[in-house]
Amino acid sequence: MEENSGFAWKKIIIASSVFVFIAAIAAACYVTLRLGMFTVEEVVVTGNNRITSKEIIKRSGIREGVSSIFFFEDKVEEDIKKNRWISTVEVVKEFPKKVYIDIKEAEVFCIVLGEEGKPLYMSRDGQVLDTGNFDLGLDFPVLIGEGIKDPELLKEALDILELSKNSSTLKWDDISEVHVDSLYGINVFTNDKLRIEFDRDKIAEKWDNLEKILRYSDTLGLSESYINVSSGSKGVVNFRQPEKSAGAQDG
Repeated sequence: MEENSGFAWKKIIIASSVFVFIAAIAAACYVTLRLGMFTVEEVVVTGNNRITSKEIIKRSGIREGVSSIFFFEDKVEEDIKKNRWISTVEVVKEFPKKVYIDIKEAEVFCIVLGEEGKPLYMSRDGQVLDTGNFDLGLDFPVLIGEGIKDPELLKEALDILELSKNSSTLKWDDISEVHVDSLYGINVFTNDKLRIEFDRDKIAEKWDNLEKILRYSDTLGLSESYINVSSGSKGVVNFRQPEKSAGAQDG
């Protein structure tokens, strides 16, 4: 009998504990919902330029008057990043009533020609952002060719543009077009009509070789019309004929 009595008391204690726990949760919910203790009163968006704060808040799903304990930052960030112009986003709750959304917008890295030759903005990671327009400008290197559909070949073409960003011999601004072909690889054309043949693979090694050729040619006062660095360790160079000065005659 004593054993059964002890067991009964344990059941009563457990039931009481569960009841108290549920009552505490109910009380917390009541305080939160009815008294508005964690109700969002302000959403602050920072870091945006092209995208309006209204658009970002709309994508976040956060509304003023909603309790901040009923949404999770990771899910909100995921929803906001569905906009292609957003590169990174961080959502921070400042209890009890404020939410901060800090974003970093994607930058246009180059232009890729889409169907029917339509210019499309592309980011550094190969994400198509939007249709080219005169407001943002069209003065970017242009990627051309069916090889763009090859992810690895596209990455190598973008790597070349990235290398040019930090180069003193062939700068990003000097590059006019990058032809990407699944058979012939990558050919770069500069604004002064220099053609550089990379083919594919070992792009960093080939870039180093290209810079050595350009620096050496510069010390000799020579101008290149064609450079082939497809072999990696060696290069083939064609030089332009020097222009004759005014009044010079063949002799």
